[in-house]
Amino acid sequence: MHSRSDDFFQSRETLHLPEELRDDLKVPLGKVVNEDQLSALLENAKKIVTVGDMCSLTLFEMGIIPDIAVVDFKTRRGEVGDKRPEILKIGQIVINVKSPAGDLTRELWDAVSRAYEAPAPVRIEVVGEEDLAALPCIWLAPPGTSVIYGLPDVGLVVVDNDSARIKVKDVLSKMK
Repeated sequence: MHSRSDDFFQSRETLHLPEELRDDLKVPLGKVVNEDQLSALLENAKKIVTVGDMCSLTLFEMGIIPDIAVVDFKTRRGEVGDKRPEILKIGQIVINVKSPAGDLTRELWDAVSRAYEAPAPVRIEVVGEEDLAALPCIWLAPPGTSVIYGLPDVGLVVVDNDSARIKVKDVLSKMK
């Protein structure tokens, strides 16, 4: 593990994403790919982490079982509806956390940390939104981990955690 939650949270329970940082996070933190390119990119991954319901479901339906899947049962701010039973098949261990939109809670951070240590695939279910979950997933990732998240109307973003850590650290250090 690279960093405890205390390094960023100090005595707070929540980090809030300021309005001026929102556009920064619209820029992909990794390589944008389509489903056809995904399998080849993940061949050598030691761990695979997905953030988002449709991203997690896409990999699962391709036969790629994420080691960690972070979901909130929403897609584009609407409910996933009939996809929910399929999403519930992802992961053997379930961790439930709260994290409001635009916030990163210590609870979510610590859940990601525990999930990296888990002996079986984990599904982290977020009450609120998993919109910032990629940040701890990338920051806490051991070497060789691929973190994948969806970028609406663009594609899937595959993050090599080693190269994205500088950007993630910059964002985390600016959150209030």
